[in-house]
Amino acid sequence: MKGVFMLTGMMAILFAVSTIFFQDDFTDGDAFGWYTVGPSDYDVHEGRYHFSGGGAVNDATSYRGDEGETMSTSDYSMCADTEIDVGIFGGMMLRYSEGGEYNMMLVLSLPHQALNLYRWHWTSIELIDSYPLTVQAGTTYRMRMQCDGSSFTGRAWIPWESEPENWFVFASDTLSREGAAALFAAGTSKQVYDVYLSCFFDNVVVESSTPLMLTQTTWAGIKQLNNSIR
Repeated sequence: MKGVFMLTGMMAILFAVSTIFFQDDFTDGDAFGWYTVGPSDYDVHEGRYHFSGGGAVNDATSYRGDEGETMSTSDYSMCADTEIDVGIFGGMMLRYSEGGEYNMMLVLSLPHQALNLYRWHWTSIELIDSYPLTVQAGTTYRMRMQCDGSSFTGRAWIPWESEPENWFVFASDTLSREGAAALFAAGTSKQVYDVYLSCFFDNVVVESSTPLMLTQTTWAGIKQLNNSIR
């Protein structure tokens, strides 16, 4: 855990306390610990996790938890850099399960020029919420998806800009399993049997969902807070 303090006279504000469950920047050249779904190709290329496929392959999923294939908690946040090279979607899922009836998915959408939040059933996909966003192929965006109780939220921004304070998309859902944190990409169909996808991911961080927000205005309170997070 880490605390960040802002001091002004006798006031201190503790504004960020977060637990990191796992993180991966792929600089070690492999995707050790990640599980893959389907016949797509998964490899680490120049320090980024690359999903690719052709022929009849039109989607790719890779997932991980802090306890192997699953998370130790059902409430957490996932942040990752996403770049769609070829395809229609690139993004992530939380509480992901191969055996579940459906999954909750946050994606950057090239055809819709939006950040979309979906409920993905295996035979269909349901749009829950959408936020207009300029999405360009070959451009890296940073995304964050969070699940907290029945709440699923998401946002996206350019990596060198500050992370927005507000959530762009929101859904309430009864999906309550721990599941796993997953990365996802979907390809584009040029012909009936010619589907191609290429998407890059990097700088994945999975951490506790809502940082603890506390304010103390006396030195006694400051010391008490400082001791409680050691």
